[in-house]
Amino acid sequence: MPASCSKLLLAGAVWLVVASPGCGQRSERDLAEQKAIERHEQDVRQRAAFQSTIKQVGVAKLTEGARFLVGMARSGRIPGLSRNAHGTMRMEKLPVITPNGPYYLSAELHLITSDAPPKNYFYAVVQTYSNGGFQLQKAWRADASGKVLEEYPIAPAPPRADARRVFLGPANAGAESGWSGWYNGTLGGGFVAIDTDDPATGVSCFSIGISNAVPGETHHADFRSEPFSLGRAGPTRQPIALSFAYKLPGKVKPGDNIQVFFRFFDQTGTNCLDQEMVRLGSNTGDSEMRQYKTMTLADIFAPRKAVTADIWVAANISDEPWTSGAAQFDDFLVTAGPARFRATLYVGAAIFAVLAALLIRALRTRRLSGKGGPAGRDAPGFKPEVGF
Repeated sequence: MPASCSKLLLAGAVWLVVASPGCGQRSERDLAEQKAIERHEQDVRQRAAFQSTIKQVGVAKLTEGARFLVGMARSGRIPGLSRNAHGTMRMEKLPVITPNGPYYLSAELHLITSDAPPKNYFYAVVQTYSNGGFQLQKAWRADASGKVLEEYPIAPAPPRADARRVFLGPANAGAESGWSGWYNGTLGGGFVAIDTDDPATGVSCFSIGISNAVPGETHHADFRSEPFSLGRAGPTRQPIALSFAYKLPGKVKPGDNIQVFFRFFDQTGTNCLDQEMVRLGSNTGDSEMRQYKTMTLADIFAPRKAVTADIWVAANISDEPWTSGAAQFDDFLVTAGPARFRATLYVGAAIFAVLAALLIRALRTRRLSGKGGPAGRDAPGFKPEVGF
């Protein structure tokens, strides 16, 4: 019998259950008792495995994944399901945890509608980083027996490329949860939107642009992430990387560029200490793009007093005109790498300095003892190289 951990309607809850096999047909008494024992033992093992997984992952994280899916359903962005659908959600398989990737957590959720007869939808959600957000990976509809009736096309979430890198932000990096975690603004002919027609991955992306051909700040648009913590990446000078997917589907006019800023702030959150900026469009030679490209800025070092950072995307602001229609963005990602490279560099420099000092001392000793030529280089067997 399924072990129910919690229950939620789409209005707000989740069932976490472990499926157990159905009862077999009765035969002889001994055989029936043996099968009952086997079922009980299997149930106990499944319960233990489930409890172990719950302890490792945490109820809060599993609930977060379920709430992510519920939020998509409420906003009408979940494939196959209508906005007004009601029912129950179950987790009938143990989530898979792989700390080294490609995804930290993968879970399959079964949604059963309250229709008569009920409809069965299945959704696979993944969490690339343990402290990152969830994203929809796969979706399909099945009959009561589990036979797949329909699959919904979804571009899979980008996997974790390097297990040594730490996720910093931003939240809701691909607009899967709408504008949650992001600010936006427009003026005049500027526009911003959550686009569900052509995302790079998942089911949503950000769209920004100008609806007319008038350059200047009287017609502009922008969106930016909520500030996210840099953790120890600031004070320890860890190399930071920013990446995102972008697409400029329209014809880009000469001189037009969309600006993407990566900004660092002090502990007050109001003083910008430094920033990185990239121009997309004429500057990158992009126009009438049919596919997304990935832009990566690597080996960025935050100012030592930097505490938080944000991402700001601007169209037709400042001295950068943009009147070339819409631009699409998806999968923003900021990570910090290990600081071992610099430590190794410092250690290597220290070793070199010590060896150089020993070499100079050896040369002086040879000169004082009168051995070798004027600089000691002609002595038999002398070599100025030092191996290390």
